[in-house]
Amino acid sequence: MNAARRRAVPDGLPNRVYAKSGSYYWFPKGGAWIKLCRVEDGELRMLERLADEKRKRESTTGTGNVPALVDEYVRERRKHHREKSWPLYGNYVKNGFADVNIDQVDNAMVVEFLTANYEEKLHMKRIMRAFMTGFFQWCREKRYLVGENPCNGIRLKRPKVRDVYITDAHFAAIRANLASPMILCLVDLCYLTVQRSTEIRELRWKKEGPDSSWVDRDQCVIHFRPSKTRDSTGVAVDLPITPEIDAVLEMARSVGKVKGPTVIHKRNGSALSASGALKAWREACNKANLQEFGYTIKDIRAKALTDARRAGYDVDALQVAAAHADKSTTEIYFKDRDIPVSNVRLAIPKSA
Repeated sequence: MNAARRRAVPDGLPNRVYAKSGSYYWFPKGGAWIKLCRVEDGELRMLERLADEKRKRESTTGTGNVPALVDEYVRERRKHHREKSWPLYGNYVKNGFADVNIDQVDNAMVVEFLTANYEEKLHMKRIMRAFMTGFFQWCREKRYLVGENPCNGIRLKRPKVRDVYITDAHFAAIRANLASPMILCLVDLCYLTVQRSTEIRELRWKKEGPDSSWVDRDQCVIHFRPSKTRDSTGVAVDLPITPEIDAVLEMARSVGKVKGPTVIHKRNGSALSASGALKAWREACNKANLQEFGYTIKDIRAKALTDARRAGYDVDALQVAAAHADKSTTEIYFKDRDIPVSNVRLAIPKSA
């Protein structure tokens, strides 16, 4: 809604606050949409959340020039990052360096920031180091920063490889408790195609551009162009439409009166979001009383590749199916629970 429309049809909401899809959103200047609360929570709750968000932004102005440079960096580089949460990382840096000038930042200051905020969050610590490395490199290229990148030489532990395997019984229980047939199609396609849930959610019935993943009925294959490797290795895979996959595709086609361009879609035909898929998965896990295991949608792919390996497929075949650039990436997904049995047999030595 533009300003002229707001004046013509007063809605009583604060400036730059909008109600859409059942929620209140604030759209600050130079920022992204920020969800405040559900409309049903009431305007009082909305005003409280708005005040909180404004205080957060005011706290990042500080006396240093780092926040302004971060804003400039995010505006310039945002189009190069598909991750929707990427701009939010800039807010964390702005909060931590609000009163710091760029020429004051050194290696020790970055280490202190990472340790103070993400000591017990190794994954997030690595994400923030990557964001800050890119930011400081950009500052050097723009000549805002003289000297080496303050992130150089900062070593972090590798995160522990996730060692979770969904048993067949648990997988069946989760599938039985999924809220809708469309979510069941999502889960089944993730398993049968051994692809990431993102690729399944973005899978289309027809080709739309060179980078799209789509169902090719003429060739009886699904052309997968993984978004994760699109700008790096460019690895892709054509997956044959097996009878099992075909049955799921037909189920997805039959669900709902409104059809969308994507195979997995909501009732109104729009694509299913990552948060929507995650919510449905968690609800099914809770209904099946499996919340203690912490299963995620990502674990479906690990189960599929592990099951395929047990079925006799070698690493080379699975690397192709998963569209991985190297075997080591594929092997990370194997969650074998088979414990080898030793055949070593010893006896206590007799005394001389």
